[in-house]
Amino acid sequence: MANPETHPLPSRPAPDVPAKGLDAEHGIQLGLIEAAANALRRDAGDAIDWVDQLLAYTQAHFLSEQLLMRQHADPHYEAHVIEHERFLADLDMLRDHAAAGDRARAVAALEAHEENLLHHIRRWDRAI
Repeated sequence: MANPETHPLPSRPAPDVPAKGLDAEHGIQLGLIEAAANALRRDAGDAIDWVDQLLAYTQAHFLSEQLLMRQHADPHYEAHVIEHERFLADLDMLRDHAAAGDRARAVAALEAHEENLLHHIRRWDRAI
């Protein structure tokens, strides 16, 4: 797998949401999850780079999404932000597992993160 710093971000289809631009960002999040999981499964030297890229991209995406929600005075803003904070805490823990060499726990955490993210997109992001 290519180094995330020197190649385009991976992407895959994501659930549709009405807010323009979020589908592409969600697709990149899902692509990064897949790339990180594959690198961890192979014990690739760039696995932690993929995890770091996923964390950084997710932070930027959540900030973008939260700004959009504030712009539209979304009544669910606070609850949505709390869920974003939980996701970021989970990704921090996942990164700790990967950095410690506990690939099995890191992959399991990525799989759980992906499932939770898809649920989040379908539940929260469709309402934006």
